[in-house]
Amino acid sequence: MKTALKSLLVSACFLSCCLAKALAATNTLQIFNFNFGALPSTHIDPIITLGDTVTWVWTNGHHSTTAAPGQLESWDSGVQNTPFTFSHTFSQLGTFNYYCMVHGTSTGCRGVGAMSGIITVVLTGSPPYQVTGITMQGSDILVSWVTGGICQTNILQRTTGAADGSYTNSFTDVFTVLSTTGNATNYLDVGAATNFPFCYYRMRVP
Repeated sequence: MKTALKSLLVSACFLSCCLAKALAATNTLQIFNFNFGALPSTHIDPIITLGDTVTWVWTNGHHSTTAAPGQLESWDSGVQNTPFTFSHTFSQLGTFNYYCMVHGTSTGCRGVGAMSGIITVVLTGSPPYQVTGITMQGSDILVSWVTGGICQTNILQRTTGAADGSYTNSFTDVFTVLSTTGNATNYLDVGAATNFPFCYYRMRVP
């Protein structure tokens, strides 16, 4: 009896693992001509599902794929030459900016420029949890974001960084929305413009 139960539990675990692997996907981005996307010239900022993997494939030159600092997801391939591949599996919801350390820039407040891209991670069939706007209004900052509209708590977090754009992972909850039903909301962070642009905002879902 115990042997049969043990076999049943092992089989159930095996099936669950197989199902999880089947549901996860790998998304391939080529690195070429100072861009991320698909040859010959298409830039792609993919929207992927939680648990998916992104694989970057070097097709020419020396580049990196490096996450902007201060995000829930962090990765860095280091500067590599063709041929090379690098993969990262995403376990957090949100919008994650990245850049090439040779041909791109990290501009602070999770900002990136030049050779750069965005990976957006969502729940299956749901819009992304992401900060969509950070606007100064006098001494205040208006922060807008997509809530996902799935009746869950959303928590806006804030941290500050140094003038060089570096951040710590010491985030503070500043605003909570309970049982969201719409797709977007905003929050006026009173007096926060004294730290602008060295404030970083992100969403978390408990």
